Amino acid sequence: MVPETNTFIDKHMSLMRINRYISLTGAISRRRADELIRSARVSINKRRASLGDLVNPASDKVSIDGQAVNVQKPLYLVLNKPKQILTTMYDPKGRPCINDLIPAKYKGVFPVGRLDWDAEGLLILTNDGDLSNALHHPVYGVRKIYLVQVRPPASPGALAKMSNGVILDGKKTRPADIKKVSQNSVSTLLRITLREGRKNQIKRMARSVGLTVTSIKRIAVGPITLKAIKPGTLHELSLEELNKLNNLLKNIRKTLT
Repeated sequence: MVPETNTFIDKHMSLMRINRYISLTGAISRRRADELIRSARVSINKRRASLGDLVNPASDKVSIDGQAVNVQKPLYLVLNKPKQILTTMYDPKGRPCINDLIPAKYKGVFPVGRLDWDAEGLLILTNDGDLSNALHHPVYGVRKIYLVQVRPPASPGALAKMSNGVILDGKKTRPADIKKVSQNSVSTLLRITLREGRKNQIKRMARSVGLTVTSIKRIAVGPITLKAIKPGTLHELSLEELNKLNNLLKNIRKTLT
């Protein structure tokens, strides 16, 4: 069976809407592109752009604030982030960053979301701002799955409170799916599924019920799983994986319209 053409990796570069074109030039979503267009900061062939304008990538010249921008080849990667690596492309203090793990041929990609310094696991890297926004924005509620070790052993009551939602920064967290994987006399291994991503959320949720997180490993984002990728290495997403992502986001958008 021939796989469906994926909108994320359309290499024909036919006419496309101006906001889509901008989203393929780097870390800019279509929503942000619309804001730039409304603010009269975008031009096509030195003419002020309007929402809904079409662009021919082969011949049209697009500028933002007078600076030319060009569509990059869309890239979609999975990285198994090791512990003690910052989820950033540069650190002024010279600490190790994920940029240190990205080969030169993938220049221009950036991480979708973040993992803490001491966390490990799956990070999606891309240069597609539109995809990044769809995966990371809380309105879409794309699931992220983590294996989390906590101490002391977690009681059923503590897990129920975390699952139902706790108050962080004056706002209740969304319900979470929390399953006990294993437990011994000193700790519990949990499988936690979230559909939002507040700063240090899992650690703070655990702390609110008297638990301390000792390790976090993300194993899935939506339909994309970590599989057998060694820490510190990455690979390009397959067409099958991209189609799964595309179908997921199509279905989510239908529920929001």
